[in-house]
Amino acid sequence: MIVQSITKITPIFKKGNRQKVDNYRPVSLISLIGKACEFETVIRDAILEHLDRHQLIADSQHDFRKGGSCLSNLLQFLDDVTGSLDKNNCIDVIYLDFAKAFDKVPHERLLDKVSKHGIGGQVWLWIKEWLRDRKQRVCVSGRSSNWISVTNGVPQGLVLGLYYF
Repeated sequence: MIVQSITKITPIFKKGNRQKVDNYRPVSLISLIGKACEFETVIRDAILEHLDRHQLIADSQHDFRKGGSCLSNLLQFLDDVTGSLDKNNCIDVIYLDFAKAFDKVPHERLLDKVSKHGIGGQVWLWIKEWLRDRKQRVCVSGRSSNWISVTNGVPQGLVLGLYYF
């Protein structure tokens, strides 16, 4: 059974001038069916096992891996930096912040990348259907915009959203 995925976006004020759109954080309210689906967890576990088995995740990737976290990434970075400094090596550090990165992932590119990582068959078809016909609208003070189609972006708040990103 294929269920059309619809999302209601509610803007939550962060800080600054309330008249500026950039001062609001969009919060997605996803259908209960999407959240309750334990099948997502089964898919996630199968994908991660496949990526680990075929060594498709770089050692530098800590989050979303068993035994890895943001903290383990920071500790590894600190160890690398202090080790280089102990050897009198120069170090350049570049920090990047990809604004609205989750919102900009094209669905077709995501499907292509999933396929290139050797994930095909029924799992690939399920992911394709999961992304197909996504719609969203903005709701503010009891009023709603028209529904629009979503062809970019990784749905957040679900089990697989972070892994797709």
